[in-house]
This record gives sequence, structure tokens and C-alpha cells, in this order.
Amino acid sequence: MKNNAQCAPVLPKAGFSFTYGDRAVHCTASMQVDAHLNVTVEAAEYPEFSATEWVLWFENPSSERSEILSDIRDGDFTVPLPPAQEKFMGDISLPGDRAVISMNGCVPGIDYSVDDTSSATEFAAAAHYFHPRRGKPGSVSFDFANAGARSSDGQMPFFEVTQGGQGAIVAIGWTGGWRAKFTDAADGVRVEAGLAKARFFLEPGEKVRTSRILVMNYSQGEDASNKFRRLVRKHFSHVASRPSVREGLLAYELWGGLTSEEMIRRVKTLKAKGLAYEDLWIDAGWYGDSKKCDDAYTGDWWSWTGDWTPNKRVHPDGLADVAATAKDAGMGMMLWFEPERVVGSSNFAKEHADLLSGALLYYGNEKGRVHVRETISDYARRLGFSCYRQDFNYDPAGDLAKLDPPDREGIAEIRHINGLYRLWDELLDRFPEMLIDNCASGGRRFDIETLRRSVAFFRSDYQCGFNLNPEVLQAHNAGISRLLPYNGCTVKLSDVYSLRSAYSASHGVAYWNAIFQDEKAVDWAAAKKCCDEYRRIRRFFPCDFYNHGSATLDPTAWAIWQYHDPEAGEGVVLAFRRAESPSSRASVALKGLPPGAGIDVENLDSGEKATVSADALEISLPERRTSTVLIYRCQ
Repeated sequence: MKNNAQCAPVLPKAGFSFTYGDRAVHCTASMQVDAHLNVTVEAAEYPEFSATEWVLWFENPSSERSEILSDIRDGDFTVPLPPAQEKFMGDISLPGDRAVISMNGCVPGIDYSVDDTSSATEFAAAAHYFHPRRGKPGSVSFDFANAGARSSDGQMPFFEVTQGGQGAIVAIGWTGGWRAKFTDAADGVRVEAGLAKARFFLEPGEKVRTSRILVMNYSQGEDASNKFRRLVRKHFSHVASRPSVREGLLAYELWGGLTSEEMIRRVKTLKAKGLAYEDLWIDAGWYGDSKKCDDAYTGDWWSWTGDWTPNKRVHPDGLADVAATAKDAGMGMMLWFEPERVVGSSNFAKEHADLLSGALLYYGNEKGRVHVRETISDYARRLGFSCYRQDFNYDPAGDLAKLDPPDREGIAEIRHINGLYRLWDELLDRFPEMLIDNCASGGRRFDIETLRRSVAFFRSDYQCGFNLNPEVLQAHNAGISRLLPYNGCTVKLSDVYSLRSAYSASHGVAYWNAIFQDEKAVDWAAAKKCCDEYRRIRRFFPCDFYNHGSATLDPTAWAIWQYHDPEAGEGVVLAFRRAESPSSRASVALKGLPPGAGIDVENLDSGEKATVSADALEISLPERRTSTVLIYRCQ
């Protein structure tokens, strides 16, 4: 069932600016600036979504170096909006007023273990209204930047410019440091976006690319969030790049320092209990020559990061026997690496110091990038990867800056980030059915370039906690799902409430992954129920998303999510009555369906079926900290 199409707004056009020597340049198309600089605009239009993307290439075709490029704004354009309603000092801005809406990125890692309130703000939306400020007459502007050189650290590179139900969603495609500025103007909001640091000349024959810009316009009456989700799903996702691959992971985690014997025992137990996971996720600690690596919080396993040789003490067969057991249980191998970070005590650091800047294995050096490519490829062939899990647990900004020659600020980051894209592209060419799990301390490298190549499986390192609060996971999901259809979540608890809180387009479980976790403590019945349930409903998670409940960490509220397939006229509702909620019932008017539509509903807990109005779906949860799942289909 399709919704009636809205009138499409104007298709965005590319716009960019930069300074060249002492000359300011503002343009919308490819151009030759002088004999030493050509600028090429690679653009693609998506009329179905009123969207345009573009990326700039700067090239010096001459035999002499260029003048200095600076103030590069890969996006410099205005989102057209009607005249803004006049506001005075003392007025309060209201929804519908002119604003830019940002999305929080990941918080400092220390917060995860001490502060649920801070952790729950990750991926939350924040509205910034263009309201006159005391002592600052004239236009109002807002500046944004990520922290360091990981694209969604502190701030996500996705923004909505809006007024009166119309506007644009803007995304920055750069996996390093970026900046964005939004300035109020008479005819709309000016957007300036690009690399955080870029001031360099080009060597003779040199060619570089900078950030990609995506702009999607929307008009009054359009569902901007779901329009963007559909755009990402169709053109900016791993599925769009390779339609034959799975939409997401269904992974069972084992700590890499467990012995192969213990891993095999646990995988065989899963099979015997009928738990049909698809990916055997072996996390860190499997490599090097550590004498103690059987849990993540003790031992010296971390000091071998960079030495990607299986620890023979715990994996005498190099994980081949584990991979064979996983295959027999219907699972592919998903192995953790962190190839960009090399610990100084590792053998690799001692033998290949020429490839490193501090702890960074620099991808601007072809030798280093090829080493990583061949290492990953060898493991992928030998063990049969269903997924290559890549982590990146530090900010490389300082180490990259050390590599910049005089008058070449930002050039090392450009080389490294483009080397990352090339590495991933080459791996995917070699292993077209393999997924890449993009984890950088959990969710710190989410942007339209990584989304096209990878699965955003581990969206926050908050998930590392053994006793996490599932309601933080619920808050994360409500925030990130507003714009991104493909993201994932993992939980180390085995009760139904916790497992369902971690449902997303990719889903991971880790309720028996560490040596100190007791098999007797696992709720195997709940694990089996949720594994089977997730497999039944997983196809809905990349579809349209509607949040009918709380988007924050409020223990007195309900969380209620609707995932709707507009083509089929069906979907799923997940409802959570939180731990301190006084309400035992909720009524929801489902979205995406015609007003007054009748729907057939099945409760996956009770098995009860009923026909009700989509305008008044009644949900009952008599007990606190409980949940339910309802599948519906329009009559």
C-alpha cells in the first residue's frame, strides 16, 4: 500500500566556495581556476527524493605547485525558506519556527560506566532556533563540529534546516574532522560545510578529494525523516551498493581470549538449543602472545594490538576449528580487528615504525594500507568471513597533524581517509558477500561515506556493559532511527525486556560471551523466543520509523516504536512499559496508514489475533518493566 505522493520540492543544486591565494571563489560547477588548479564537481541527482549529492576534486595539472587553498566549504548554499516570523527579545521559540536540528554524537567513554543520563543523550535531536540574541543584532548563526577526526564523535554529521514544515536535511560525508555553519538570512538559511582543517597547496600533478555533501529538500506535508530514511536505504547504504547482501547482522558474541575449546563448546550449546544466529562474533583478545586474555578487563591482551596472529596458547589451530564449528551451526565468522591503531609494545610497532605516526598506521602510505588489506583478506579466505569487524579506539587527529608538511595543513587526513575508503572498497570487491561492521569506540564513524560501505552495527560502547540499563538502548534507538534505517545494537542480558530493547536492523547478543558469565544464569527460553521472534520481524526495521513514546531516559514513560512497510501496508509495533511507569495501558494512532483503516493485529506474546482501527491501537502491559510485540496488516 503506497501513500499518496506529495508535490516534490525544488531539486537542490551544488554550491561550494574556497579561498585560493587571496582570491575568494564561490561556484556551482566544475571550473579551471588558473593554470595550476582545476576543480571538478562530481554530482548525482535523486529526483524521487528531491536530493542531490556532490563531491569536489582539486587537481594541479601543471608542473609547478599551486597557490594555497583554504576556507574550503564543500557545501556553500542557501536552503530557501519563507520569510521568518519576527521574534523579539523575550519571546519563546516554538516548533515550526526557523531552526536547525542537530543530532548528538557519542559522549566521552567514561560516561558509560558512571552516567546513564549522559549516555542516553547519544543520537538525540536538539533544536537550535534562529532567535535574536541579546547584544548580537543581525543574523544568527550556529557552528558545529565533531570532536577530533572521527566523524560522529560528539556530533553526528546530519542536520535538518526547517521552518513551518518545510526545509532540507543536510549530511556531510567525511570520516575525519568536519565543520558546519548555519546562518540566518532573509531568504532562508545559509549552509557552509566542509573539512575542519584544510589549508594547503597542491604539488604538481596532485589530485585530492574533500567531503561529500548530500542535501534533500522537503515541502509541507512531507514526512522528512522517513523520506531521508528511504533515500539512505536506496542510495546511501551497504544494501544500495550491493543489493545481494543481507540487510543486517544477527550476531552472537564470544570474547576473543576464550580458548578455542571453550568457544566450540558454547557454539555447540547454541546449536543444541536451537538458537539460529547468523554470525559468530569473535571480539578482541584473540591475537598476540598474551599470557592472560580470558576477559576484557584484566590481562595484557590489549598490548598486542597490531600483531594480527592468533594467540597459540588459546587458539592452537588458529581459529580454523572454531570457524568449522560455527559453519556447522549455520554461522559465518565475524572477527574483530583494529588495524589503524598499533600499540607501541607490539612486534609490528617495533618492526615497522616507518609506517606509523604515533599509534596510527597511516593509510596515506600505500605499503601500510596494502599490509592491512592483505592481512584481512587472508583471514577472510581462510576462516570464511560473513563480516569483517573493524574497530578504531582513539582519535587520530594529533598523529595526522604531525604528518602535515609546512603549508599543507589537513593533507595527511585527506590521504588517510581516502585510503580508508579505498581499503574498504577493495575488500568489498574481493569479498562481495561480506559485510563490514563499522565500529570506532562504538558509533564514532557514522557518515554517508561509511554507511555506503558498512553496517553501523555497534552504535555505542554503552553496549559493552554487562549490567546496562535497557532503557538507555531504547533512547538511543528512538534518536538514531529518526534518520538512519541501518544501525545495530547488542545486549549482554538475556531477559525478554533487554533483548527486545536491542532490536534494530542489526542485532547482537552477548549473554554468555565472557569466561566469568555463568551458563546457568542465561534465560535460554527468553533467548530462544527472542532469536526466533527477531528473525520473523527483522525485515521491518529498515522500513519507515515512527516514535510514539519517550525518546529520552524517563523511567516513568513508555517507549513505543512503529516500523511500517508502506508498500505492503504492514508493520510491527514494539512497546515497553518502563520500570517506574504508573500506566498499564497505552493507545496509539498508527501512522503511514489511511485514516480509519482497519488492521489485523497479532500479539507475539499471547498469540491473540484481533481486527481493530489503526487510529486506536490499544496496548496493555499490566506489569512494569515488560514489553510486547504486535504485528499488523492493513485489511
